[in-house]
Amino acid sequence: NYQSLDPLINCWKGKFTVACPLTTAICGPRLHISGGAGDTFVADRITNQGVAMKSLFLSASLALSVSAAGTATGPADAASLDSFKIDPTATSVSGISGGAYMAQQYHVAYSSSVVGIGILAGGPYYCAKGNVATALTDCTTPTALDPPDVNYSIRVTEEFAARAQIDNPGYMANARVWLFSGTKDTTVYPIVVERLSDYYRHYASPSNIVFERSIPAAHSMVTDKYGHPCDYVGNGDNPNDIFINNCGYDAAGNLLKHIYGPLKARAKADAPMKGSIVGFDQGEFIDNPASHSMNPTGYAYVPADCDDGATCRIHVVFHGCRQFPARIGDKFYRNAGYNEWADTNRIIVLYPQAINSALPPVYNPRGCWDWWGYDDANYARQNGRQMLAVKAMVDRLSAGFNPVPPAAPSGLSATTLSDRSATLAWQPSAGPRLMSYNVYYSSSPTGPFVRAGSTTQTKVTVTGLASGTTYHFRVRAENRRNAESADSNGASATTTGLPSAPDPLMPVIAIAP
Repeated sequence: NYQSLDPLINCWKGKFTVACPLTTAICGPRLHISGGAGDTFVADRITNQGVAMKSLFLSASLALSVSAAGTATGPADAASLDSFKIDPTATSVSGISGGAYMAQQYHVAYSSSVVGIGILAGGPYYCAKGNVATALTDCTTPTALDPPDVNYSIRVTEEFAARAQIDNPGYMANARVWLFSGTKDTTVYPIVVERLSDYYRHYASPSNIVFERSIPAAHSMVTDKYGHPCDYVGNGDNPNDIFINNCGYDAAGNLLKHIYGPLKARAKADAPMKGSIVGFDQGEFIDNPASHSMNPTGYAYVPADCDDGATCRIHVVFHGCRQFPARIGDKFYRNAGYNEWADTNRIIVLYPQAINSALPPVYNPRGCWDWWGYDDANYARQNGRQMLAVKAMVDRLSAGFNPVPPAAPSGLSATTLSDRSATLAWQPSAGPRLMSYNVYYSSSPTGPFVRAGSTTQTKVTVTGLASGTTYHFRVRAENRRNAESADSNGASATTTGLPSAPDPLMPVIAIAP
């Protein structure tokens, strides 16, 4: 991005390293450039004797600051979901509690494209029968005389398949199945998970099924290093209870190893992981997500290798009830235990997000996934609204590595604010994978243009300019793969006041007689 300044300038980690022979350029005092995201870039001021850049460097410093009125467009909440090079035979799912039911119905509905599943505290397919009362009794805390009806689940599976509403259940024959029930779980009784085991034994090879039921865990996502004590019983009315328990047992790692076979050692706890958690707009996959009890933002953990174009696998994780972001923040998708394994094994972890809804027409006060029909009578079929949304997310991830840059911003305007500053505003880029906007400026309409800084906003104020000087601006969008868009339209503004006197260390370019 800086090659227009001088071929001898090299860019490394946000700093310029300048080779400055006096025969080609003159180096002056350092110029500090503060980015809108809080980054500070340090560069030596340079002028090339062959280019009239005098007024560009007359100010002592230049800073790019974000206006409070700006509109956020950054990666945390409004980015498009990336696409990658994905192994189509290696997508798997898992979930805890209500998320376990969602994972299980996703597996059954799309069994032709799901290689394996991990379930913590969940029961057989279509257990709730479209009825919330059944969901809260037979499918969670049944009496000994009325456990989930496995034969009913099998009949419904066959019927939905015969109607072409789910994949042929024969695809589950080779599925790798990992099941977990804590011995101290009083929210979803062990007999419920036992019935799920019976269901899978009807379709899958028994040798492919692992059922872990020896850990003294209360109802929770079980980890070996994070959360409440293992037997801690969470209270949904206590905002500090996150339903993640430290049992000295790595559920995420064990289920991933069962599904995929031997894995490389997970990332070390005392070393930073190479990948990153990215937020994306779930509204790209379902209209008005909140009206269907889905959070506006979903999340994914993306290993660095995947973002560099390596072939990767997808694992979809469904959180449990009361584990949506508005209640527990990032605790689930950051600490459930999946990311460390994903980082070293080229697994993209997709974390779709539900949200609570306390008012009709969607009543879901605990922020559960739809596994009893609160939003959609087709909730367990391929055409269920939430099912379609998550499948569309998986399809987007699988669409192939695409280093194409985002679309250029449009509608750039520049307005003089004072003798030392100007305000810029523009229309956002359409993405995809938008990360930031890079602002460039020059004292000449034809350039060269140099970068002032970066921001996630669409309105910024450039300060520290020289008075009485016309500046020309352009903006480029940049995605998470560091691909820049083409230039926006140009815009210019002239600061007020008289032009500054030349810097004594910066000679005015002479005009030959």
